[in-house]
Amino acid sequence: SSSSSSSSFDNNNHYIRQHHTSSNIQLQMDPTSTTEAIASSLTSLFQSSGPIPFLPSLALNFLLFFTLRPKLMTMLTPEGFAHSLALGTMLWTTLGWRGWTVCVLYLFLGQAVTKVGFEEKTKLGIAEGRGGRRGPENVWGSAFTGVLCAAAAAQGSEFLGLSSNVWLLGYVASLATKLADTFASEIGKAYGKTTFLITSLKP
Repeated sequence: SSSSSSSSFDNNNHYIRQHHTSSNIQLQMDPTSTTEAIASSLTSLFQSSGPIPFLPSLALNFLLFFTLRPKLMTMLTPEGFAHSLALGTMLWTTLGWRGWTVCVLYLFLGQAVTKVGFEEKTKLGIAEGRGGRRGPENVWGSAFTGVLCAAAAAQGSEFLGLSSNVWLLGYVASLATKLADTFASEIGKAYGKTTFLITSLKP
């Protein structure tokens, strides 16, 4: 009986040591696994094609927007800032950093041309309101069509009978068209003397 108890005690100790050793191995491996997961998540944020995970996209946009907040608040109202954050997250999720960058470039160029001759336009009462800062209506008025095209492009190689490349073209074209209109109107208001109807070229 004493021999049996001793054997059972030894077996229990052996099991505990094995379990403890296994736990130590797991604990030692966890930091590596965590690092690999973080690295994989960061890599996925900058992949060249395909949808990007939503939560990492949201986190990255929060970081970028609040880092650039002092500059962005000269271009956007507080409501416009919040809506732009939502827009940026949508674009990064569907098109990645390339699609996001195209829209940011549109925002900065549009804001720059709005400031051309701004004092003179203000005197004439034809300048953009709020000192040229964009609100939610400007954000979605400019980018809503683009967001729809971006979402369609992210559905796969084809969506509604059109290839993803066509949807991407629609995304870029929608922003390019709006930017061209902004350039024409803002530069025209600053330096233009005579207006004419584009369909007939008549004053």
